[in-house]
Amino acid sequence: MKTPFDAVLLIGFGGPEKPADVMPFLRDVVEGRGVPEERLQKVAKQYEQIGGVSPYNRLTHEQAEALEQLLAARGLPLPVVTGFAHAKPRVADSLGFLVRQGKLNIFAIVMAPHRSPASFDKYVEKVEQARESLKAQGFPDFHVTYAPEWHTRPGFIQAMADHVKEAYAQLTPEEKARHRAELIFTTHSIPRAMAMKSPYSRQFEETAQLVAQKAGIPYYQTAFTSRSGRPEDPWLEPDLGDFIERRTYETLAACVVAPIGFLVDHVEVLYDIDTLAQEKAKWKALHMVRAKTAGLHPAFIAMLASLVEEAQA
Repeated sequence: MKTPFDAVLLIGFGGPEKPADVMPFLRDVVEGRGVPEERLQKVAKQYEQIGGVSPYNRLTHEQAEALEQLLAARGLPLPVVTGFAHAKPRVADSLGFLVRQGKLNIFAIVMAPHRSPASFDKYVEKVEQARESLKAQGFPDFHVTYAPEWHTRPGFIQAMADHVKEAYAQLTPEEKARHRAELIFTTHSIPRAMAMKSPYSRQFEETAQLVAQKAGIPYYQTAFTSRSGRPEDPWLEPDLGDFIERRTYETLAACVVAPIGFLVDHVEVLYDIDTLAQEKAKWKALHMVRAKTAGLHPAFIAMLASLVEEAQA
């Protein structure tokens, strides 16, 4: 099948791949924000508790490989590459690689389901910076088509609903009885000022509602993780850990936490949810089960493929 695109680029945040990468990675993330070194050292200890590395890059590469294979099977033999904002290969590195290969018409998917300046606009800026740098080096210009919003697409919803049902299957019959277990959807918190200027909160709620409906669970809560920045700046709340700590659990026995804002495991999932929130749940004698991220779920990869197929039409 003929396609107007030469390649597909998955754009993501990135993560450290070995312990020696952690501090340089964190410094890169907060560059220009005046975050003290002591704060970064504190965050670095979170990486130590999950093994000193993040699986983010590897897992995103695996998603790219799965997408490339599915596209080829569907008659679209396009290379699928990854580009990260704060890790190698950088967005600029991947675009440079594609341009040198003569790939000048690129379909880009930002690997974040809910849009905000931090989860979409910053990646577009990285692409534009790469464009200017490559043009200054004498390379031809390229065109990037961005995938439309996909936070309510059936494939993504199906993948997360399946993972929620798998998590519920780990509860006991007593825990699954009416009002004994609670579903909590979570995503990365952002500053309220940023949220007011973007569809981030609305899209998060839309995804949560559809996943709960697909999973057959009539009632759910929402919470946020990974708050950073100055303490005096308001961020989206409630924090997941604080939410669990403040809840009154006289009748509640268990909860399922579904990280619908994260597509693969990384420090925000493995530490903020699996370690920090889990510790608070245990302190409350609450059985907490974390649902899987979208990962390589066939419905999710098929959804990514459908974005490419529809755009090429």
